[in-house]
Amino acid sequence: MAADQEPFTFNWLALKLLGRNLYSNPWSALSELAANGLDAGARIVYVYLDARDKASATIEVIDDGSGMSREDIKTYVKVGFNKREHQATAGPVPAPKVKGRKGIGKLAALYLTQHFYLATKHADGSSEWELDAREDAIADDDFPALATTVSLHSTPNDALWSGLDSGTRLTLIDVDLTGYGPRAIRALGSRLANQFLLPESAAPQIVLWVQTADGDTPDYEPVRKQVAFGNLVEIVTNFDEPNLVPAHFETVPPHVRVPARDLPDGEHIVTQRVSILSAEDIQAEALQELAGSVDRESRTYHGRPYALTGWIGVHATIVSEEAQKNDPRFEKNKFYNPAQLRVYVRDKLASEHLLGQLGITGTYINYIEGEISFDLLDDDTFDDIATSNRQDFDQTDLRVTLLRGLVRPIVLGLINKRDRIATEMSQQAKAAKQRADGLAKQQFSDQLEVDLARHREIPEETRAELQTVIVNKIEGDVAVKRDYRVFISHSTDDLPFARFIDEALRTRGATPDEIFFTSRPGETAQVLDDRALGIVIKECITSANTLVFYLTSKHFRASEFCLFEGGAGWATRAVGDYLKLNMEFDSIPAFLTNGRPELSMIVGDSIELTATLHNYIVAGVLNPMVEHLNRGRAIAGSDLIAPFSTALLPTEVEMNADGSTPEDYFDPDIAAQWHLLVEPEVDAYLDTYKRDTARGS
Repeated sequence: MAADQEPFTFNWLALKLLGRNLYSNPWSALSELAANGLDAGARIVYVYLDARDKASATIEVIDDGSGMSREDIKTYVKVGFNKREHQATAGPVPAPKVKGRKGIGKLAALYLTQHFYLATKHADGSSEWELDAREDAIADDDFPALATTVSLHSTPNDALWSGLDSGTRLTLIDVDLTGYGPRAIRALGSRLANQFLLPESAAPQIVLWVQTADGDTPDYEPVRKQVAFGNLVEIVTNFDEPNLVPAHFETVPPHVRVPARDLPDGEHIVTQRVSILSAEDIQAEALQELAGSVDRESRTYHGRPYALTGWIGVHATIVSEEAQKNDPRFEKNKFYNPAQLRVYVRDKLASEHLLGQLGITGTYINYIEGEISFDLLDDDTFDDIATSNRQDFDQTDLRVTLLRGLVRPIVLGLINKRDRIATEMSQQAKAAKQRADGLAKQQFSDQLEVDLARHREIPEETRAELQTVIVNKIEGDVAVKRDYRVFISHSTDDLPFARFIDEALRTRGATPDEIFFTSRPGETAQVLDDRALGIVIKECITSANTLVFYLTSKHFRASEFCLFEGGAGWATRAVGDYLKLNMEFDSIPAFLTNGRPELSMIVGDSIELTATLHNYIVAGVLNPMVEHLNRGRAIAGSDLIAPFSTALLPTEVEMNADGSTPEDYFDPDIAAQWHLLVEPEVDAYLDTYKRDTARGS
């Protein structure tokens, strides 16, 4: 028995040329196939992509709509068929909601592949068809045809299809998706979602499953828009249909973070403002051009009503890492651009290019994002003004002029809002700088007074006069350094004790940037610095606001870098400007002692956290570091670090009476860090230290 056939109304060469002009990528073509299912009254459109072999992929679109009768198959192969006229009398969707107009959506399948299967279930019966237009089956001047078949291409959706009472199944095989990597395929869901305005939690819906491995079972998920509403500082909205309000629109936090490098906290917090999207104001220039065409009172264009609905907003930032702190949904790459005004007609994306057509320049035009509907652009009363690729409109048509005239004042208002935020941030930054300069100058004056007080050979009256003269010189272009840091100079062999100091400070709230410590686990900043380590160390030590701490030992004396660090500190600082913690007195380099009494950690053959050592670490090491870092934090307006507590011990009799030990009175952070980092390493450390000492002697 001969196969039943329905030839297309164009030859194969014409169909290929038409398809190439209509679609620029597979996702646009795929969205057209999904739109056909929605126009068929589907509650669910299933989109399946088998991406296991991208050179020969399978794409399948299944809907539970009305399906096609035998007569519908005849119209399916007609290119240029007026879909809306047919729907007005016989279609499952009211004509005003029909997305297609020219009957060219089926070319999307031919754009994607030369070989596909079409199965349909209709109230009048079911049928299965195949189109094979591969080079060995058809020539350019031949007319491809749908032919009935008894064997469909099997996919994991066979059971899904068999369970539907009506609908259409389109299976495209040997689709070439080479060049589309994992990131592009992952973006398919958001690209599909952006093609339509669909209810968030009701029918109709588009669901997607991308199969990437053998044995995967169907796992369809509704496609969702990825709009970062939490990153918008101001939004204007007009949702004429409540079910089209995005699900996450009303759940975003009310406060938005705007990055501000020059402010103390590096950010400026604003309250997100939502207002009404108005279609009342029309740009004056556009209004002149529209004279006689638009009635502003009745909001009509040549007697036909128009309405602007949807939303438009302005982002706080378009730097992905910063924007994602406000809303993780923010995404900006070659597959998704948030700087768009997406225009929808009949709930289908009609243009992504309106933003660039408004004639607005400036930094914050790229911060605008929106989704608006303006069905007047495709009103059946007027001529079809869609471009040949169906992705924009004739820019000379007065309906486009009207749209631009309505949208331009709204966008300008949002840009002005973002400009005002930038101005406010600039003013705050200026005030913060003035405050910081004043505090930095005061800190400098206080430190200078301490430094001058060490020189008893200078009369007190002269020291006071010098201080006044020097401080008054800090004006105009002379800036006081504000970067306060701590430098931990140590040998790697003494790592447990150096880590103890570093982590005790960080437990209190000091940041890694405030502590120069090359042996911190996971630290890579110094390793990745392409300058020589000696240069990096020298720069850090000679910084005016770096407090140097030396952990001295036999290992310290044997280290070239440690001696370099000690020499730099000796040459640039007075004795009171650096701190020390010593393993033993004999290991202290002579230029760092000046003959002063020193405390040693090694007592006899042991190292223990006694009350004396604890209080020395608090008063002689950690709290001076905290005080130093807090000077910088006070200038920056940041939270201050809490100082450590010295151990105030009761008498032996009192401790014996209440069963306490000296450790019960230690600062808990110091005790915890010592037990974790130092205590387990002490025995092994002392054995090595003794061997090294014996070897050195």
